[in-house]
Amino acid sequence: MRPSLIEQPLFDVAQIALLRDALGEEELRAMLSELPDAAGQASHSIRTAIASNDLQEARRLAHALKGVAGSFGAARLAAMAREFELEATSIASLEQAMPALARAIEETLTALPEVAGDSSGATA
Repeated sequence: MRPSLIEQPLFDVAQIALLRDALGEEELRAMLSELPDAAGQASHSIRTAIASNDLQEARRLAHALKGVAGSFGAARLAAMAREFELEATSIASLEQAMPALARAIEETLTALPEVAGDSSGATA
């Protein structure tokens, strides 16, 4: 996994602002409350595909995670999932990158309450 991905902001402030304007505060919070389950399920499914030695399935699942994360404005997570999807050449490369993806999920979910309440600090 490229080190530059770790330096990417956790959230896309502009995307969060667009969502806030389009949905309103309450709907945005409701939408963002779905991210922990979606990210957790995606992580579990990717790990299962890796354990099953199914590179194509892992890449497909990473594609889905990329879409979900992007829709939620989770920029770093979307970028890492994109790398999983497009750059993975082997199960071994995914196994090596999985801890970084897991950290990105954890950091994203840790910052989520702040983002849901106020996008001004969303670049963490």
